[in-house]
Amino acid sequence: MVDTFNAVIEGSEHLSGLGDVDEVVKDLSRLLKKLVKSRWIAVYFFDRERRDFAPARSYGLPARFVPVFRDMPLAPDKIPLLKGMLRKKQHLILSDPGASDLIPPKLRKLLRSQTLLAVPMVARGQVIGAVFVARARELPPFSPDEVAVIRDLVSHAALIVSHIQLFDESLDMALDLAGRIDVILTLDEINKAISSSLSSDKILGTAMEHVERITRCEFVAILQAAGSNLEIMASHAGALTLPDLLRAGSRLPRGRCAAWNARRSGRSTSVVYMEHAENMAAVDRALYSLGIRSVLAIPLVVRSEVKGVLLLGDTEAGKFARGETFTIEKIASQMAVALENARLYEDMRSLFINTVASLANAIDAKSPWTKGHSERVMHISARIAKEMGLSELEVERVRLGGLLHDIGKIGVIEAVLEKPAVLSDDEFPPLRAHPEKGVAILSPIAQLNDVLPAILHHHERYDGAGYPRGLRGEEIPLSARIVAVADSFDAMVSERPYKKGYTIGEAIEELGKGAGSQFDPKVVECFCRYLERTMGKELPAGFPEALKKVSGG
Repeated sequence: MVDTFNAVIEGSEHLSGLGDVDEVVKDLSRLLKKLVKSRWIAVYFFDRERRDFAPARSYGLPARFVPVFRDMPLAPDKIPLLKGMLRKKQHLILSDPGASDLIPPKLRKLLRSQTLLAVPMVARGQVIGAVFVARARELPPFSPDEVAVIRDLVSHAALIVSHIQLFDESLDMALDLAGRIDVILTLDEINKAISSSLSSDKILGTAMEHVERITRCEFVAILQAAGSNLEIMASHAGALTLPDLLRAGSRLPRGRCAAWNARRSGRSTSVVYMEHAENMAAVDRALYSLGIRSVLAIPLVVRSEVKGVLLLGDTEAGKFARGETFTIEKIASQMAVALENARLYEDMRSLFINTVASLANAIDAKSPWTKGHSERVMHISARIAKEMGLSELEVERVRLGGLLHDIGKIGVIEAVLEKPAVLSDDEFPPLRAHPEKGVAILSPIAQLNDVLPAILHHHERYDGAGYPRGLRGEEIPLSARIVAVADSFDAMVSERPYKKGYTIGEAIEELGKGAGSQFDPKVVECFCRYLERTMGKELPAGFPEALKKVSGG
């Protein structure tokens, strides 16, 4: 008995040093087999969600019964033996379990000619499992000392398993909490990024970046509902080469695929395992060719209307678990609203620009010599602003300033605008007043308040000799300094009643001469650098012929 006691002490100490539940169960089974004469041992853990005992490990079980053990959980509601064990938390010995009503018929065959000891694994007052020890019935029954040894070892193992499970649960909770915090931070980042921009391209870029980071999936695409079609706005597949069908700008053929199912139903659609088939949809065939084996399509819904689809794909089958789907759906919801706001803004902006352009065109139409001048100045001004590295908002202000810089000429008679000679002293003041008249015309429009400086000061000179305020150097708003260069350049290369248009080379030379006196030298430098780099390839249609022939200027 002393040897047994020492073996129990050593076994308990050994179990205490283990940090893995499977190792604890395996060594407990071996230890019990060694200490007591048993035919086989089986260990089960109690699953509180399913309310049954799930098989964990067997030791010495006949091979033909291993599949039965592995595939058959034990439900207390159907097995009185387990029901009583759960309630009383006490061990039970069955001298003839093969004939006992406490055992389900499927297991009685296994237990014929055996004695069975069932010991609950109890920790923190809860049954977390059960250990079953079987002995041949021709051997002496389990003695009180043997039962005590088995109970002590099982009780000790239960505490260790409970501690390991508690640690694992705490770790899982910590990881889950960290994941949730990451999701919240990501959603906040996306919200900040897309709330600070009304650019569809920026919203798409931000959304794609965060979706890829969270999901770590190989394929991401954002599709928009264009009428009755689905069109890819943006797509990315890491190092993989996308087929044409999955590239931005492509329209997805109709078919029974996840993307179209999400569009039609308004609900997330997933393909847990994608198998090749002759009749598979074209988009699925394209995804399959990339090695994609699981797909998730989430509708982008705004006010109960599907505006598009977020399409994800991964090479791992069953990639998209429910928790992950929930997270991506939250991101998709934010994305849908942001993209819709950007679209509405773009619609309003287009309407506004078209209305403003109509005003500018009305000025240009007063003379055939100035037709298209305002739009050309708008394009040149915007390109200079981009070349100087201004923000998207600043570029937009400069663009509008270029478009509307001459709006004040609406009150100047055509004869003055078309006069093929130097203006008289009486004719010049009304023309000089057009910047201030332009501001007076547009100042009631609140959306244009930030554009007015460019309109008011585009005839100021860098040396202070300009009008209407005589500002000099950086006292002149940057937007006005940019529009001044663009306005003068277009005037130089355009035909007028009193002169022929300059070549590009001649115009650049004139700008150089005026740098530091009439023009801001930094603006001139940026514009000339742009012209030399692009050689006119990006200049918009409608420019004078000289402007289109930069390479020959």
